[in-house]
Amino acid sequence: MKANTKKRRRKGRKKSGSSLGKWWGKQRRQLKRLSIWMIAIAAILFAIHHFYPDFLGSLFPSTRSAASSSDYDGIDISKYQGKINWKKVKANSKIKFVYIKATEGASLLDKKYKSNLKGARDAGIPVGSYHFFTSHRSAKDQFANFKRHVPKNKQDLLPMVDVEEDGVRGCSRAKLQKSLDEFMQLVKKEYGKYPLLYCPLDFYNKMLAPEFNKYYIFIARYGKSAPRLHGPGKHNIWQYSEKGRIDGIPNLVDLDKFENGTSVRDIML
Repeated sequence: MKANTKKRRRKGRKKSGSSLGKWWGKQRRQLKRLSIWMIAIAAILFAIHHFYPDFLGSLFPSTRSAASSSDYDGIDISKYQGKINWKKVKANSKIKFVYIKATEGASLLDKKYKSNLKGARDAGIPVGSYHFFTSHRSAKDQFANFKRHVPKNKQDLLPMVDVEEDGVRGCSRAKLQKSLDEFMQLVKKEYGKYPLLYCPLDFYNKMLAPEFNKYYIFIARYGKSAPRLHGPGKHNIWQYSEKGRIDGIPNLVDLDKFENGTSVRDIML
């Protein structure tokens, strides 16, 4: 009777040890799978931060340098804003400057450019003109188009070149930088100063930073947290909204604010 009892106890201990081993093996396998997932997620987040640095900021916006809908210093416009009542725009004391689309590519002229330029200047608002850059034509041909329609003596502010992915899709980083640099050098030669460079943040950091950080930079980044450039240097103007409402302008308009100590004096031609 006692011998049988001991055998049963030993058998019970053996089963108990076997169950513990199975449980621990299962936990190790789960921990291993969890580790693999954590490494994969970390790799994905690293890639997003490297190639699309503004994406995480949009998910977890910082309150640093937050901009409200009324925290603007100027606007930029094109034909899409419709017929503008410049007297009403001038009555808005917050507006210290306006950039007006002039040209695109080697032949296009914004159909509202001349009337907008005259209206803004007659109202006494400091005005600058911008060119939408493309990769379909040479920098020389595009500059010729800009120069033909944008007289230096009717400009208060630096010319501006607008570089966006839609205009240069498929163009390599090296080719884009070479062509854009040529355009900027031509502007400097004709107008006496380098142009202001406008670009959406993600595309700028991917294609132009840090090589172009030395210029005056106008960054589009919609949201409450301020943009950050790759490499040394800081942006000068931040376009933080494309849904502004301005008395005298029938359609939505981009809202822009000075950043990092910049003022109208710094962008005067």
